[in-house]
Amino acid sequence: MTQRRKGTYVYFNFTDVAIFGAVVKKGVLKRRAVVSLPAGTLQGGWLQPEASLDLIFDSLLTKLKVPRGSKAVLALDGSLVLARKLDIPETIATNQIRGYLFMEIGHSIVLPFEEPYFDYTVLEDGEKREIMLYAAPNEALKQYTQLFKQKHLRLVAAEPQPLSTYFGLEAHYPAADTDTLLIWNANATNHQLIIIEDRVPRLIRSVDTFSADAWDVDVIEDQLHYRYRSDDQTVELVLDEMLLEFSRVLDFYRFSLARESREIKTVVLAGDFPFRDELATRFRTNFDLQLDEVPDMMTIDSQSVPRIYLPIVGLATARPDRINLLPESDEAPKYPLVASLILLLFGGLIGGYLYWQTDQFANRVESVDDQIQIVRQLQSESDQSSKQEVVQLKQTVESLEEAPKPAVPTLERITRYLPERGYILQYAYGADDTVAMTAQFETLDELNDFYRELLTDKVFSGTTLASVTTKTMNEKTDVVTTTTVDPATGQEIPTTEITPNDDTKTEEPRYIGQFSMNVNPEEVVKGETNEADPAVPKEDKPSEPEIEGDGQTPDDPSGEVISTEVEEVPEN
Repeated sequence: MTQRRKGTYVYFNFTDVAIFGAVVKKGVLKRRAVVSLPAGTLQGGWLQPEASLDLIFDSLLTKLKVPRGSKAVLALDGSLVLARKLDIPETIATNQIRGYLFMEIGHSIVLPFEEPYFDYTVLEDGEKREIMLYAAPNEALKQYTQLFKQKHLRLVAAEPQPLSTYFGLEAHYPAADTDTLLIWNANATNHQLIIIEDRVPRLIRSVDTFSADAWDVDVIEDQLHYRYRSDDQTVELVLDEMLLEFSRVLDFYRFSLARESREIKTVVLAGDFPFRDELATRFRTNFDLQLDEVPDMMTIDSQSVPRIYLPIVGLATARPDRINLLPESDEAPKYPLVASLILLLFGGLIGGYLYWQTDQFANRVESVDDQIQIVRQLQSESDQSSKQEVVQLKQTVESLEEAPKPAVPTLERITRYLPERGYILQYAYGADDTVAMTAQFETLDELNDFYRELLTDKVFSGTTLASVTTKTMNEKTDVVTTTTVDPATGQEIPTTEITPNDDTKTEEPRYIGQFSMNVNPEEVVKGETNEADPAVPKEDKPSEPEIEGDGQTPDDPSGEVISTEVEEVPEN
């Protein structure tokens, strides 16, 4: 039975039109999903600089319910990977092949891109040593590693998509169990021709067909549905080119690669090529070979899985000869230098420990110095802050002393405009020389006269009457005066009580107005020094009655002395 990777892995297959994903736990496929890509996001496996996979890839991870830190395996587009058979000199031992490739790639082994990431499998290990070299450009792989790193996934392996397709067929499709086989994996934008001999891939050919913008792609029930945008003539040309390429690869194998005069008799058609039926019909017309078509749904571990997930199924199939193109797999040959490496390892550990201890001590000293500097800086800033607060407080006091607020003179000036029975109920003088007050009047005419006087006084500006409210008062009341004796001093203390008269229910309204205004302090001060507007009424002062020679006032013809005392009437 085929061995599988232990644990839980997330497998991804990136194509030019979609991203396929599946979660496999202990070799059992738990969840699968696919998301389509806008045309131009990927071209031949390359992520385009102006395109962004963030939101699309996030939606796929959400469908798969992938937790952070999961281990991931990637299938690279066949157009991105170069596969080539190479002969290795007999003097190179098997365990030295990787080091030999490190030295020769770019010199005797010429590839179409610089500094590739590569891996290989040994085809023959006898008198004639042959390998199959797989290589991909490092810039393309860095795009994927950066993407997976941003999504907090651990990318542990990257494998050519044609190989994963073959591994999936070998494990789950009976027709693939043959010594010599040609797998034709046709997709929407490219097709791969994979020749298997003695269960070892000996030739992989990937050719582009349609561009991604030739299709409208919809995702329905975890499968892709294509709608072709162009004309039928283009389809005819592409189908002819695909059949011509198949013929070329078949002839190349027959005359150059086939060992012991082997021939290919079975062809397995896989992939989700939209014109697959037409391709199969033309193939049977032009070639005398057996063509097996992978069904739309495959039974894998008692589950029905669409054939478009075949590369992911192959990724989940563990094999001893798997290919991994990640840079972590690039290791120099080590077996001839085991003893030296062990000594170097111990020496490096000891030296690293000593260096770490020294570095830790230096870090502590530097940390203490930094803390001392911080304390000194905080202390200096605290002293400066205290000095600034004292200076600001002193400036505030001086400004208040230089410009006192004439709150009392302003109130005295306002009360001069009050009628006989007008009262200031509330009064507030603000720091910005604004006054807010509430006054009570007997009648609306008195309130209007008071408001008019304030408007005409040049001491005040911006005078406004915010609101007028009415309050009812009992006009007639009973006044009762009683006298009590203070036991300590023996002095009589009068006490007056005012109570409403129940016999009379007449209510008289009072009018309460809320005023606000701005005060000119200089004009108020002038008023205090008798330099204000003479039209403003002066504060009432008691005047001496004129007494004629007989001690009588001129207004009293009877000669009786009239009392000037005013009886205070309690406020209602």
